[in-house]
This record gives sequence, C-alpha cells and structure tokens, in this order.
Amino acid sequence: MSDIVLSKGIRGNLLSLMSTADLRDRTQFRLSTGKKVNSALDNPGNFFSAAMLNSRATDITNLLDGIGTAIKTLEAADNGIRSIVRVVENAQAWRARRRDRPRPPPASAASCPW
Repeated sequence: MSDIVLSKGIRGNLLSLMSTADLRDRTQFRLSTGKKVNSALDNPGNFFSAAMLNSRATDITNLLDGIGTAIKTLEAADNGIRSIVRVVENAQAWRARRRDRPRPPPASAASCPW
C-alpha cells in the first residue's frame, strides 16, 4: 500500500475544509434545535443562563396554569352561590304569596256532612 503524500499547502487547505465542515455541522445542529448554545462546552455562561431562564419560564407557566384553575374554580363557586340566592328568593316570594292569600272561612259543625 502506498502512502499519500500531501504538500504543505494542500494539507492546510484540507484542514481548513475539515474545520469548515465541522462549523457547518455545528450550525446545522443549532438551527435544528433552535438553540444558540447546545452544551456547556459551547459557551458555559450562556448555556447555564439559558437553562436557568428555561427553568424559570417553566415555573411561571405552571404558576399561570394554577391561577387559571383558581379563576375557573371561583367562577364556578360564584355561579353556585348565585343559583342558591335565586332559590332562596323564589322560596321567599312563594312564602309571601301564601301568607298574603285570603284564607277560607273555618268550617262550622253545622255544615259538616256527618
């Protein structure tokens, strides 16, 4: 098997092409993930700042979900209380109608058939 001999200029060009291919692959990976920094090796400061911000965003999203659930619970409780108030008002109106209605005269013993 014969060895391949490269001149100094060609070897430099080949190393440059390999470096360019590596940068292209890294850029393609960043574009596919949507992240500017994908590991602590790329840029530790930015990586850990992004990780902290992502964690904070998750916490805030969970908090917002909890607030939404609490609002729905309060709306349901409000609807229940309004329904109970309507039932009580209707019962009071019914009682007032029964109280204000004239009563029939009491039956006397003479009008009793037996």
